[in-house]
Amino acid sequence: MAFSLPGFDHKYMQESHSHFAFYGWVAACIYFFVTDYLDKSPTKINLSKYQFLMFTNQIGSYGMLISFLFGGYFWLSIVFSAISLLTGFAFFIFLWFDTKTIQETEIIWLRAGAFFATLSSVGIFGLAYFSSKKEEFEVLFRASTYFYLHYQYNGFFLFSCVGLFLISLKNRGIIIPEKLNRSIFYLLFIGCFFGYGLSILWIDMPGVFNVFFAIISLIQLFGAFQLCIFVWQNRNKLSKHFLIQKILLTIVGFAFLLKFILQATSAIPFLGAYAFNSITIVIAYLHLILLMGVSLFIIWKMLDLEYFKMNRLLIISVFVLVFGVVLNEIILILAGISSFFLIPFLNSVYWLIFASVSIMVSIGLFFKSIKM
Repeated sequence: MAFSLPGFDHKYMQESHSHFAFYGWVAACIYFFVTDYLDKSPTKINLSKYQFLMFTNQIGSYGMLISFLFGGYFWLSIVFSAISLLTGFAFFIFLWFDTKTIQETEIIWLRAGAFFATLSSVGIFGLAYFSSKKEEFEVLFRASTYFYLHYQYNGFFLFSCVGLFLISLKNRGIIIPEKLNRSIFYLLFIGCFFGYGLSILWIDMPGVFNVFFAIISLIQLFGAFQLCIFVWQNRNKLSKHFLIQKILLTIVGFAFLLKFILQATSAIPFLGAYAFNSITIVIAYLHLILLMGVSLFIIWKMLDLEYFKMNRLLIISVFVLVFGVVLNEIILILAGISSFFLIPFLNSVYWLIFASVSIMVSIGLFFKSIKM
């Protein structure tokens, strides 16, 4: 992605990359973790339908990976997109009805995550329609893009991760009080639902909306601080983790807290205007959530559930992954800042390639370690 490759359209590569990252990686892991949780639930639930959904999601994911790469938005890629979207709809419906009798604290988070995944589909339908008429509907195309991204990143990914995290805490004897849990949930839910406005502040709108969305950003920031304080107060009970797990959890917590702080600062007109008009800053923000936040959390969750035997090569692979992810974020931030001050950062592309290669190497080492 750092350079244009002969025979490939750069835009198509971006679309292939983003869709597969969302559905082939994050959504696939969330479906798996939630199904594993339901399997261990005292409530008798038929898991065959969830297993079928994981299968259809993989069909849609790999279909999008290939079809978007060679044709962007056209009938075949839209068909595979529809398969993944319908899978998300079914997942939400099944989860909603199957967990009606479960009163655990994490359920509202998992349900909300599935709800926001369904809501985000409005944006992707808009993308499919407006992509063919981008010049005519440029504002609506961009607004649809941010609608989809917002409710995926800040809704589906975030709420699902919090729910899965609370499950892990409960397994370690750390149970969040019901009142505190609902307080944090409603603050973040309101913040996410109305927070889409923070993604479209580049559209000319009355000043009262800027004030409203600024208040929304502070509401969700307050909720995030409450969650962080609760985890910090129980940090001693998490001390039994391996060092690598502690590092992962620290980075994930930092990434999500920084996300909320950046959302709040985006309500400042001057900073918001610069951020939304700098593609480097936008990518840095998206990678902050997807790589430093969600992806490292998924790795942490895998280690926490002890799916793999801890060994030296596995630990090295995770350290290399952390190095590549953090380096990628640092370079993107420095590139964004340097462009603001009109300072050339000519080597940024090579540093990004180095970070990407590090991530690829870590994945190879990871797979090799689990075969040992």
